[in-house]
Amino acid sequence: MTAHPRLAAALAAALFTGVSFQQLATARPGDYDDAAATLALHDRARYTDGCATHRVPPWARVFLKAAVCFARLAPAQDEHLLAGPHDRTHLLRVAEVARLRPPQPPAGQRTGPAGRIQWDWRERKEAQRYDAMLTRHQIPPSS
Repeated sequence: MTAHPRLAAALAAALFTGVSFQQLATARPGDYDDAAATLALHDRARYTDGCATHRVPPWARVFLKAAVCFARLAPAQDEHLLAGPHDRTHLLRVAEVARLRPPQPPAGQRTGPAGRIQWDWRERKEAQRYDAMLTRHQIPPSS
């Protein structure tokens, strides 16, 4: 697996929240409330998942606490709690080694070689739904 506290916490958070990598990357150390056992994730543009506070299950709290401690020890290195912009490949590698995979598209919608894991399928699906919603509710330009 991984010995990196931030990647371990990101993988745990992905499991109990089901959110996209894009949204995991929004978490800062102050977004985990140990006393309330909650994690706030943000999506100010509401492009994929929207902002939400998630209840952290008991098994995942140790991972979030370790990530917060790591962030406090290395504040100049990174302000991200779960994932930085360059962590996607590392996080996917850790998930693949653990055989943790996101929901996959139906057989008729799969692209690429057979058996290939599509890591961003859910994110793309949500983005397409959001774009369609914006298109439907566009206000026509005034003359």
